[in-house]
Amino acid sequence: MPIRRRTRIMLLILLAVTVVGVAGFVYLLTIPPPLERWLQGRMLLALREHYQTDVQLENLHVTLIPELYATADNFVLSNRGRSDVPPLITVKHMTIRANFFELLRTPVRVSRVTLDGMVIKVAPKRDQQDKEASTKPKYHPHLANFEIDHVEAGGTLLYILRKNPQAEPMLFELRKLALNSAGVGQPMAFTAELTNPTPPGLIQTKGHFGPWNFDDPAATPVDGDYDFQHADLSVFAGISGILSSQGKYTGALNNIVVDGKTDVPNFQLDSGGQEVHLTTKFHAIVDGTNGNTYLQPVNAHFLNSNVTTNGEVAGKPGQKGKTITLAVDISKAYVQDVLALAAKGTPMLTGGIVLKANLVLPPEKQTVLQRMQLNGTFDLSNARFTQEKMKSVMDGLSRRGQGKPGDTSIEDVASDFRGDFDLRHSTITFTPLQFAMPGVAAQMKGSYGLTSGSLNFVGDVRLQATVSEAITGAKHVFLKPLDVLFKKNGAGTYLPVEVGGTREHPEVKLQWKKLF
Repeated sequence: MPIRRRTRIMLLILLAVTVVGVAGFVYLLTIPPPLERWLQGRMLLALREHYQTDVQLENLHVTLIPELYATADNFVLSNRGRSDVPPLITVKHMTIRANFFELLRTPVRVSRVTLDGMVIKVAPKRDQQDKEASTKPKYHPHLANFEIDHVEAGGTLLYILRKNPQAEPMLFELRKLALNSAGVGQPMAFTAELTNPTPPGLIQTKGHFGPWNFDDPAATPVDGDYDFQHADLSVFAGISGILSSQGKYTGALNNIVVDGKTDVPNFQLDSGGQEVHLTTKFHAIVDGTNGNTYLQPVNAHFLNSNVTTNGEVAGKPGQKGKTITLAVDISKAYVQDVLALAAKGTPMLTGGIVLKANLVLPPEKQTVLQRMQLNGTFDLSNARFTQEKMKSVMDGLSRRGQGKPGDTSIEDVASDFRGDFDLRHSTITFTPLQFAMPGVAAQMKGSYGLTSGSLNFVGDVRLQATVSEAITGAKHVFLKPLDVLFKKNGAGTYLPVEVGGTREHPEVKLQWKKLF
């Protein structure tokens, strides 16, 4: 046989042996179905012991090239000891990667897990859950010691279930979620990108999560920082603006303490108000299981004014949505800034304002001014009217009150207002309203329509000067006999009046019957 032919035959034989050897090696590293079923059973047992609850898993397939690589479908982790709520976690498809030698160590280390189609449903705590957990015997697993280095779970849906099963759960869509292990029994570091349900917007967050609380998932620890962008406030009836917020948080899912700040460059109250740049700094406690938020406090700034509030944004029994209940403290603010929130154009008044009030804003579909319930006390100092007609009336009144009716140097007179008020259905009622300016003091009761501008007041005006001193020219001589009639109640001139009309066209009338 020629040498060249023998060489060719030897090469073919060597190639055949190599192919058979590689095929055999691959066969040895590919787990046969009976062994896969056995491994699936052992994995389910380990998972059940680790999580101490029922676990389901289907279609486990395992290969060992070039590392352990496993896939499985329909992973289900039930809520521990509860059959009255949906499973805690469901996953449509999962892949597992691990170094073969890491499987021999204790605890078992898994390099990477990828979860597709994961849904998490965190159930509220039962009333008797604490008692049941304390009396339940502790179970110590022996197959359950494993840890996962890295978890990828993009597209996860997180539902926070309510105590009322008829209430809609809170839904967060986690577009991206990655967790990295710090060891058995230690919190996992995470990064996530999720959508906020109300107001809608995108949240970027990173921090630490866990270790998982098996008895009460809502009490699982969490901490981190967040960046919330492009939140559209127009979903809340009566306000609008695009909000951004940054801050830090710590606590548990049902008791998250948040310190942060917000920025709304174009905040607007109702369609009639002006756009203002609103910023806040806040300390809040958030119950992630129901969305209730407790503000302690919020310091807000807009235009040239500061507002401090404490209170809550919480659901009420039998009521859909959340009610805002706040104690409002305004000590460094201006009335023109507050009025700018209610109406466009030049505000009716300018001046400093101090206000303490209680605010209730129920979750109805009317405008904010129609829904708002606000009552308290206020003190408005150094106030000036902006409409020329009102300025002219006030200047003239001050001149007459001081007994200098012809003194045109008395102009742009400042006034002080104080009183008790109650705002409901966009109408503010004063009981009473006290007013003072040079030469004049008044006390009124009545109401003012914030949107309509209507005026409806009754009360009395007291002038320092007598009637005759308040009149120019020769007329004051003929009015002297009337000084005795109007000089009463400690005033030079006592005038019972009623004020009607509108903000643009006020009407002041003397109540003659009351005078006599």
